[in-house]
Amino acid sequence: MTEDKKAALKAAALDIFGQKGYKATGISEIARQAKVAVGSFYNYYDSKEAIFLDVYVEENKRIRQKMMEEINWQGEAVDLVGQLFAWSRKLISPNKILSEWYNPAISDYLRNYYASENGKEENTFHQFLIQHFTERMLDQGFSQEKIQEILQVYQLFYYMDMHITETDFPAIGQTIETLATNFVKGIFK
Repeated sequence: MTEDKKAALKAAALDIFGQKGYKATGISEIARQAKVAVGSFYNYYDSKEAIFLDVYVEENKRIRQKMMEEINWQGEAVDLVGQLFAWSRKLISPNKILSEWYNPAISDYLRNYYASENGKEENTFHQFLIQHFTERMLDQGFSQEKIQEILQVYQLFYYMDMHITETDFPAIGQTIETLATNFVKGIFK
């Protein structure tokens, strides 16, 4: 019974956050749709941020899994970078839940989670990218030292994404794509 209520809260939160976004969604609305008393909400989640994080992680995994399945990972590396950004614009940008990454009201909470050890373990897409590009570089004869240098630059791009705000994103997003494309061109000549 306890897991049923938590699942109902999470399903309701997914639905409402997906329609309204983080700011416009209230705990009472989530509880009402889940048919759970507002006071009972706190038996399952500490806060609106906590349930949003639960929903965000699941939605992020779902969308990233779709990207892993749909992108042609065997294509040219530069084309692959273009595909990654194109799929991000197609699936992530219009998604009310995932676009909250840049919302100052919740972004620090999300970023702190993904910077934590648990968040890093849960971020299977990030792990997949590192593994895929490492294997490509090994296949092309890169030394372990060179691979580590390249992965440090990738970490820099990852770090930049962790610190871009909603206001910055439109202007910086294209710059990051250009930098990433040029970086990959330089690696996989």
